[in-house]
Amino acid sequence: MTTYKELKGTNIEVNSSDPSNPLEGQVWFNSTSNVLKGQRPNLAGSWSTTNALNTARYGLGAAGDASAGLAFGGYPPVQDLTESYDGTTWTEVNDMNQANSFPGGCGTQTAAIAFGGGPGDSPGLQNRTELWNGTNWTEVNNLNTARQRMGSAGVQTSALAFGGDVDPGPPVNNTETWNGTNWTEVNNLNSSRTQLAGAGADNTAAIGFGGTPPISAKTESWDGTNWTEVNDLNSARTVLAGGGTNTAALAVGGNPSSPPGRTAVTEQWDGTNWTEVNDLNSARNYLAGKGSTSNTLSFGGLGPPGAVIGTTEEWTLTSLVASWSTGGNLNQARKETTGAGIQTAALIIGGSIPGTTGVVESYNGSNWTEVNDLNTARQAAAAAGTQTSALAFGGEPPITGKTESWNGSNWTEVNDLNTARKLAGGAGADNTSALAFGGDEPPYSGTTETWNGTNWSEVNNLNTARRGLGSSGKVYTAALAFGGQNPGGAKNETESWNGTNWTEVNNLNTGRIYLSGFGTSTSAIGAGGTPPLTGATESWNGTNWTEVADLSTARMQGGGAGADNNSGLAFGGEAAPGASSATEEWDTKNPTTITFTDS
Repeated sequence: MTTYKELKGTNIEVNSSDPSNPLEGQVWFNSTSNVLKGQRPNLAGSWSTTNALNTARYGLGAAGDASAGLAFGGYPPVQDLTESYDGTTWTEVNDMNQANSFPGGCGTQTAAIAFGGGPGDSPGLQNRTELWNGTNWTEVNNLNTARQRMGSAGVQTSALAFGGDVDPGPPVNNTETWNGTNWTEVNNLNSSRTQLAGAGADNTAAIGFGGTPPISAKTESWDGTNWTEVNDLNSARTVLAGGGTNTAALAVGGNPSSPPGRTAVTEQWDGTNWTEVNDLNSARNYLAGKGSTSNTLSFGGLGPPGAVIGTTEEWTLTSLVASWSTGGNLNQARKETTGAGIQTAALIIGGSIPGTTGVVESYNGSNWTEVNDLNTARQAAAAAGTQTSALAFGGEPPITGKTESWNGSNWTEVNDLNTARKLAGGAGADNTSALAFGGDEPPYSGTTETWNGTNWSEVNNLNTARRGLGSSGKVYTAALAFGGQNPGGAKNETESWNGTNWTEVNNLNTGRIYLSGFGTSTSAIGAGGTPPLTGATESWNGTNWTEVADLSTARMQGGGAGADNNSGLAFGGEAAPGASSATEEWDTKNPTTITFTDS
């Protein structure tokens, strides 16, 4: 066996305490707690689309994972087809002995089990069980209760079947365990249901989730003897797929209760709670899937508008540099708004409900609280400063140059911009020093003005006149303008301000208008915008823009606040089908210290 020293060129260090700032990949032994520890990157999963099944179908069985998968049975018509997946391509292999739709299934690519099912949507359900050895299917002892659309978990020698449809009668809660030879009836689910999903390593530890009737978010955990109700899915759904174990599982796609149809939502189970993670690329129901929380395969199903598909997607983990998470909702949903401050101390200022508003709210890192309104209600304004010392300027209706100063308690009208405008960019440290640039006068504007606490002064213009641009900058002598719109359409141009002149620098990867921005001239985030309505997020490092994790809610005309490209907020805006109250928090995910075990 290769040693750590042979791999890394040094022995594992021994410390009496953990290093204060360990590097990613560093390993050490803590002599006080007598444990081996290391520093690993935070990881996040995402779906990528790969080669489709040779035969599109839904209601099929699954085994294996994203590197070695198996698909069998399905509909329409009722199929006996089996396909094997090598991590890239599906290949047709030997058929099942009996054509089958909506069966239970689990195991690996070379050692799988299929059980139950039926001939499509017509009566006549099966209790048949077949084992796959990597080459052929063999019929073995039957289920005690013939059924289809049941939950399943386990491996070829230790499997679990639970719930499902019987003929005739309503959905059942029956549970059976397979020991490699026979099925045995054991204690039932607490809730009878069909079209649910399951996950589990064997017949002693599993979970079942989702299903109907009614469309459910219920999750139950199996300990080898009894089912126990645990925390629900966030999104109730039926005809979904699942994979993993009873402590680490995925719930994928399905048919939600509201709105009806099909969903791309994916949730991850940590043994206690479900958390929404990155969506499938293709929304669908009646899909199949198996694997783990680091290596899952989903395939087939019904996509919009009810089309039978063979689409295949792989779920894999990658190092998570930064991501958006849900923050506290605004008290008043709005669009065409602006903001100031940082992630834990921010303001949202004015906007459209629709209907112009002067409402201002303050964020403490968890919740928004209404504070004193602007003196002049407006939308499409710009802002700069902090939660306790801010400036709001410009906006409409009508297009105005009005400026108001915030002292942490009240707004005071001060001297107007020299050039009235809406949809401008803003930057600055506080209510005594700010920068206004671009906007719509009309026409589209490149006009730049600086604020000294008393008056605005015109300075050198942007090179590219535009409106609806993103902006960042914590001092009025160093700012960034990016994106926006002029008669040529959506722009990706970026310009940097040094206190005297604007200089063109490297462009956004995706040109857009009405995006949110925050940060400094050397460390910024641009998020959301249109066309089309997007959640795309890019990070600026002072030289280049890099595409990073998308907003969970695509939006435009929202507000932004943040210190730099490591920490910030996006809030409000227009998100289909209207003004949003959603707040999302942007955070860099620093590496995590882990303890190594021998399990």
